[in-house]
Amino acid sequence: MFKDETGLPSQPPYNTLSKIIPNLVPDANLPYPLNDTWGYHDACTGNGKYDTYYKAMADRYGAPASMRDFSEKMQLLNAGGYRGIFEAAGHKLKETGGVMLWKLNAAFPSVIWQVYDWYLEPNAGYYFMQRACEPVHIQLNLDDSSVALINRTYQRQEGLLYEAEVLSMDGRSLYKQQGSASLDETDTKPVLSLAETLRKTQGISFVALSLKDASGKPLSHNVYWMSPGHDFTTLRQMRKARVTVKLVKVEKGSRSGATPEKNDAWTLQFTNVSNQLAFFLNPQVMQGEEEVLPSYWSDNYFSIPAGKTVTVTVSVPQTALGKTNPKLRLDGWNLATQNLDLIH
Repeated sequence: MFKDETGLPSQPPYNTLSKIIPNLVPDANLPYPLNDTWGYHDACTGNGKYDTYYKAMADRYGAPASMRDFSEKMQLLNAGGYRGIFEAAGHKLKETGGVMLWKLNAAFPSVIWQVYDWYLEPNAGYYFMQRACEPVHIQLNLDDSSVALINRTYQRQEGLLYEAEVLSMDGRSLYKQQGSASLDETDTKPVLSLAETLRKTQGISFVALSLKDASGKPLSHNVYWMSPGHDFTTLRQMRKARVTVKLVKVEKGSRSGATPEKNDAWTLQFTNVSNQLAFFLNPQVMQGEEEVLPSYWSDNYFSIPAGKTVTVTVSVPQTALGKTNPKLRLDGWNLATQNLDLIH
């Protein structure tokens, strides 16, 4: 099977919303925070399906209370949607010829059908899609709640180490299992079932998955938010988590990819030092109140279980940075905003 033109309306993040929609004064006769200006930027019914998209957000996460709340809830919808598309294909790796995304980006400042916007700001769907397409990947198959390992490397993978944990919204471990498995050159392998555990779980829970190679090197991490009936309206009641940030490495004037421009790059280590899952973390490179774009993150909108660490890199064209020192801003669903100076 080959699936073409698969995607979903994709609301941009909060930081670029005011650039895309010049008039952000809500119309009391329309669902918050919409007004007629949004229609010029593709928030339309019909093929746009923005009404269906909006309803899915409100039904699952509750009516938005502010512009930022609206934007963050839309990012959760983007994340689950794009991950679902590509993990479904991975689940049937040997039966699927491919998936063609509709679409990568818009040719106009738009609020639909894109994984990065006119200003080169990726939404959460970009990073969840990126993770879903990892060469060696761990995922939760939502059709039967089985944890599966995927190998797309065309090389046999020996002695992979996996871990699956189910967490309550207040951070308690409801289930934890570790194991090892090997995968053929192109392979999908269910390694355990969480169906019984999730069937007994009341309210919102989280499934945290991780995969390492035989030497212990991290290969894949994945966090799912689960709830009977897809009711996540109490998600804002999560207890606060605490995350420390360590600047591991700075590279000035490096070149990466096919572009000739020079980049400054930082390697950052995020550690959850609390006993609560740190959910949906969004680090950004900032100058004043403006996010520096483009910023090329190795990962973003990630979650960190208690006691765990995630290391990411970010590179930014020197031409976008100018001469002033940038800052790192770390936002998260249940995290107080943090700011850190970046050496430039």
